[in-house]
Amino acid sequence: MLLITAPSKTQEPISPAPQKYSLPPFLEKSAELVALLRRYSLAELCTLMKMSPRLGERTAENLANFQLPFTQENAHQALFTFQGDAYSAITATAYQAEQLDHAQRHLRILSGLYGILRPLDLMQPYRLEMGLKLPTEQETNLYQFWGNLLTEQINKTCERHGHDTVVNLASNEYSRSINKKLLQPRFLTITFKEQKAGGYKTIPIYSKRARGMMIDTMIRKQLTTIDQLQSFNQDNYAFSEEFSKEKEWVFTRETLKK
Repeated sequence: MLLITAPSKTQEPISPAPQKYSLPPFLEKSAELVALLRRYSLAELCTLMKMSPRLGERTAENLANFQLPFTQENAHQALFTFQGDAYSAITATAYQAEQLDHAQRHLRILSGLYGILRPLDLMQPYRLEMGLKLPTEQETNLYQFWGNLLTEQINKTCERHGHDTVVNLASNEYSRSINKKLLQPRFLTITFKEQKAGGYKTIPIYSKRARGMMIDTMIRKQLTTIDQLQSFNQDNYAFSEEFSKEKEWVFTRETLKK
């Protein structure tokens, strides 16, 4: 199985990071986007991305500092850079070499700027959401810009490593970048729900953390099949036969006691 997830807006390299690294497969495409975004003034950038002047200044600085080729001096591994709710549950600095190798084979991070990243792919900080309506020479948004490249890359990865299922732990904004009609493996979405008001409801903050916990479990225990993933029970989550369907597995949790 291959797990896919979303990036995070919060990015801060952590250490110690391993010496081993890889490079994103679509850096030339990333450079195209950076060149396009550099044409925007600070005010235009803030309007485009709906962000504050302070965030705009940081984003403009990242764009100005973007430089190829990526090295360990000017870039950092993705899994050791993304922070935020989902990534707070991923214990990257505690992984052994064989666990990181496992992550390289079984995890991909979708990205507005880089397209798709392996855990040890070097990256430089950025702010570019996949759902942004960014006009390019021939496209009106990033879904059109990336086209079927990400789907084709996932197909190649699954064929190379023998994965028969893509496990979707990404938000809808990012999973939309995958063309399900062209995807060769099975596509299985994971949903987390909390008991609330007599029923079960997805609460974004808890869902993000649960995705991170599932990824962390997959890496630490070096899980390879969806049957193993079905037994995920961290933080009192449990697979729900009642709510799960063929293309969507639901994990539920009873009301948390304060």
